[in-house]
Amino acid sequence: MSANSNHVNCYKPREKKLWCKECVPRCIIEGWTSENSDIDEFIKNTIYNAKYFDDDDDYNDDYPLFLEWIPYDRFENIEKIGEGGFAKVYSATWICGKTIYTRHNDSWRKREPESIKVALKKLNGSQNMTDKYLNELKTHWSLYNSNTGSLNFHGITRDPETKEFVMVMQYASEGNLRCILLNNFNNILWEEKLLSLMNSAYDLKNLHELGYLHKDFHSGNILLNYEDNENISYISDFGLSDIGSSKSDNKVCGVLPYIAPEVLNNKPYTKSSDIYSFGVIMAELSSGMPPFYERKHDVGLALDICNGLRPEFGKGTPDIYKKLAYKCMDANPEQRPKAKELYVILHFWHNSTYGNCQDIKKFGSKGREIKDFFKEADKEIPKVSISYEKNLGAIYVSRALTFSNLPEPINSPIITSFLQDSRLKNLEI
Repeated sequence: MSANSNHVNCYKPREKKLWCKECVPRCIIEGWTSENSDIDEFIKNTIYNAKYFDDDDDYNDDYPLFLEWIPYDRFENIEKIGEGGFAKVYSATWICGKTIYTRHNDSWRKREPESIKVALKKLNGSQNMTDKYLNELKTHWSLYNSNTGSLNFHGITRDPETKEFVMVMQYASEGNLRCILLNNFNNILWEEKLLSLMNSAYDLKNLHELGYLHKDFHSGNILLNYEDNENISYISDFGLSDIGSSKSDNKVCGVLPYIAPEVLNNKPYTKSSDIYSFGVIMAELSSGMPPFYERKHDVGLALDICNGLRPEFGKGTPDIYKKLAYKCMDANPEQRPKAKELYVILHFWHNSTYGNCQDIKKFGSKGREIKDFFKEADKEIPKVSISYEKNLGAIYVSRALTFSNLPEPINSPIITSFLQDSRLKNLEI
């Protein structure tokens, strides 16, 4: 066997794979520590278990995916751009950029450094890494590493002043959905709304198929990035996410208007609870206004939600759209659609309305009806006023909530009438 048939460090036969777990990680794991054993172990596990591909596979440009420990002094131009209930977010320039190794003859060669703009998510109070924050790191990594279309997760760093850990993420150029609606609602046609919902349903489907629940799904956690001449939506912020159904302990975390009534009523959180939040986001995309902006987010609102109160829709919103949103917000979790069903429906609507000629022809008369509904609704968007005064007690950051003695959730008469409307059944798929 010729010398170049073996790896240069471990001398074992070189297989037709990109990554040698015996020797290459030694170049990456030495000479650093986060000073937290759990973080060190997590990062090193992503290195040792890095995905690798055949030479003829063009996926990911033929380099392994792994997380990096990144010294904080590698970032400059750090500016605060947002804050949630559990983290602060900054934009920054990563001077050296992501470490990328490509194969060169019998060894691996690091590409020339190239600075990139990134988002730094500083986890509040993470000086001592808790299971909650470690879970968020692992959830983000699971999604990114499974090639499900999530935002890139580059690595982890630590603020030397506060000692808080920081996630280094792909920068979403357009910001979050809530801010986009506030600043530009009258220029967003239904094509972009349906595309955003379709992308979000796809992300939620992937999250659920991996066995996770989001548990804090709202418009502030949908980020948009401009790619290939359109805005692509990504679900973010998995700080409350969990595996499987989550048992209740009488404590609820999240943004009240987006929390499913059964969760408010101390029932376990399930995938259907995420679907309820999706329905609230559908209403928000329709109206351009945050749900229940005009009232305090307190036990009174929680009581009304359990009694069937739901957010309002914008003028001209197609009835088929309202019906799907009401299905998502059904008081009975078992009646809500699955994330995969939502993706299929929204993909059908988007392609029926804004697809190419072949797509429109393929969907036939049903597709033409749907196209007419959304094209007509586009005419109303410039007329919709989104001027509003937010109640000082309307809080749109995630927080801990505690409720007791709420009634069993029910649907309001308007929801029931929409769900039973036979005129809309022919447009279901």
